[in-house]
Amino acid sequence: MSCLSLPQPSHDCFSKIRLVATDMDGTLTTEGKFTPALLQALQDLAAANIKVIIVTGRSAGWVSGLAYYLPVVGAIAENGGLFYSYISKQAVSITPISDLDEHRRNLATVFEKLKLNFPQIKESSDNRFRITDWTFDITGLDNTSLQTMQHQCQELAWGFTYSNVQCHIKPLGQDKAVGLSQVLREYFGEYVSDQVVTVGDSPNDESLFDRNYFAVSVGVANVLEYIDQLQHKPAYITQKKEGEGFCELSDYILQARRKMRS
Repeated sequence: MSCLSLPQPSHDCFSKIRLVATDMDGTLTTEGKFTPALLQALQDLAAANIKVIIVTGRSAGWVSGLAYYLPVVGAIAENGGLFYSYISKQAVSITPISDLDEHRRNLATVFEKLKLNFPQIKESSDNRFRITDWTFDITGLDNTSLQTMQHQCQELAWGFTYSNVQCHIKPLGQDKAVGLSQVLREYFGEYVSDQVVTVGDSPNDESLFDRNYFAVSVGVANVLEYIDQLQHKPAYITQKKEGEGFCELSDYILQARRKMRS
């Protein structure tokens, strides 16, 4: 299915949006940083009572503060592993883990098995702050290597995905769409599916583009670097990349809402 540019701001599917669920790295960030324009866009959405949930592959340790310091209603860490609400200091486990120490040992074992074929891979600097998954840097890995790793993880009964910054070894069935769907059901049940838009930029966000879960999805323009690798593609793509693309979408949603009211 082909991707489209954002339609006219009066388009019904965007005038109805009440909640934005967005990836972080490469989607909210620009060259790895939050910009003043991005922070203003988040504030503008909050002022219009449009909720924002961050859905990222970043670690629990990194994500735990985002829900408190940014104008968002929550953040999902580790590709659907945990949820941090802005009204609670306690993480909610989306992926149940009965024995954390054993879980971490099992993840480490899978990583060591991958290293037998790919000795150059290195544990990510934030891996020590993780609970549900295990990450290593993607630098220097081509598509063939990534596909081989995915198959090897599947044979070992583990999931695998990657973003523009990291590769993730994770429990089977743990992904952004599953985690987000659970959070929406349990904490934001007042929003129906066509009031939610999902946003991303890489293969790690592919489940957010799955129309079986979310009818309205948007890729910031840098998603085009991966578009041929995606089975599920975003319904729409912004003109701009990274955080500027998110700001473009934010302005667009607010404009669509104003046109609906006029």
